[in-house]
Amino acid sequence: MEDKIVVYKTFENPMEANIVKARLQDAGFECFLTGENAALVYPVFDTSISGVQLHVFEGEVEAINRFLTEDDALEGL
Repeated sequence: MEDKIVVYKTFENPMEANIVKARLQDAGFECFLTGENAALVYPVFDTSISGVQLHVFEGEVEAINRFLTEDDALEGL
């Protein structure tokens, strides 16, 4: 059965999105971001409207929740 890709979280800050993405990838989770290029290329792009979206496999959401809850390096994000 193919695992569906879902939006796990939407960030207003592209830097925060990249930090969380890097932590997840380092832990072995597959994920990617959308929307960050628009925020970087177009200075007037309002990320609060659509934001930078972190996409993950739906089947990994619970494991990601546990990982992020236990990851002290991400406290406050």
